[in-house]
Amino acid sequence: MELFLLLVIPLLIALGAFLWSTLKRDRRYIISLKEFLVMVGVVVFLMLVGYFISRYAATYDNELWNGRVVNKQQERVSCEHSYPCNPHPCMCDDKGNCSTCWDTCYEHSYDWDWALYTSNSERIEINRIDRQGVNEPPRYTKAKSGDPTAVIHGYTNYIKANPWSIMRRSGAMEEFKNLMPSYPLNIYDYHYVDRFIALGVTIPPDASPLWNRDLMEVNADLGKKKQVNIIFVVVPTADSSYLHALEEGWLGGKKNDLVVIFGVARYPEVSWVRVMSWTQAEEVKIGLRDSLQEIGSLERHEEIITKTKELVDKLFVRRPMADFEYLMAGVRPPPWTLITLLIVGIGVSVGLAVFFYREDPFETGRKHW
Repeated sequence: MELFLLLVIPLLIALGAFLWSTLKRDRRYIISLKEFLVMVGVVVFLMLVGYFISRYAATYDNELWNGRVVNKQQERVSCEHSYPCNPHPCMCDDKGNCSTCWDTCYEHSYDWDWALYTSNSERIEINRIDRQGVNEPPRYTKAKSGDPTAVIHGYTNYIKANPWSIMRRSGAMEEFKNLMPSYPLNIYDYHYVDRFIALGVTIPPDASPLWNRDLMEVNADLGKKKQVNIIFVVVPTADSSYLHALEEGWLGGKKNDLVVIFGVARYPEVSWVRVMSWTQAEEVKIGLRDSLQEIGSLERHEEIITKTKELVDKLFVRRPMADFEYLMAGVRPPPWTLITLLIVGIGVSVGLAVFFYREDPFETGRKHW
């Protein structure tokens, strides 16, 4: 319906301009049938392309792929530092007036890149410390084979653009609006990311780095094998319905996520455990919920990490986003996109009408009649 509304106004403008110019019967200035059809074609093409691009843009999302450094390499590449040089006359006219043209020169005959390669065939480029890249960057020297990696990848998330058709919940966030964390996608030091989130829970200062280090290692071990991204969220509430608030806030998480939520009303005691994931392997959710609840304390850090890795490795199966492709039928572009497209459509229609009215681009000879 919205596509029809996008087209109708610009097309009515084009039709109106065509009929008006025809009724004027001024053969020096007229929009011909051919020009009218070009107007219609351009408007329809722009509206259709813009509409469907905006629909697919609404489904674009990012996720983390986890792995390890498997190789590091110094790579010789073409020089990236050019400058104009060797000025010389060019484009001379018959009177000897010339313009000045320049060649392109390069500072070096080549540059050096310093790159890490991961178990997921990803390339992570380390910044140079000098212009040509001759000197080895300390961060490259520091990198070792086996270091955990996390790299952002884009994917089509049908749920993001049409969430309520499948989640069918709204308003759960309101009760826990002060406990809504940002999704952890902040890469630091090239390929690290923190996935232990504690909101309003007082924990020992050395605990968070320890949790994050171990979660990096677990995700590195299981990332490629199980295509999983494990996140821990710790919140100070005895109400396990917080799960539904996080589902709403994060739209259920990314397609490869397994989010373990710990309710910790009084540290270190775990009041409840819930698991959020799109996997259809319910046994991994139930197993983690029951096992981690039985452990019962965040101070038993190694047991929690070990049990999580064991159950995810054994039971987790990533659900492909293709399972949700049917949601694409209900995806609609955001309102601001529709308004922008309508303005563009009207502008193009009016602009072409004025152009064709005044000019004769197809050389029909009407200006000489």
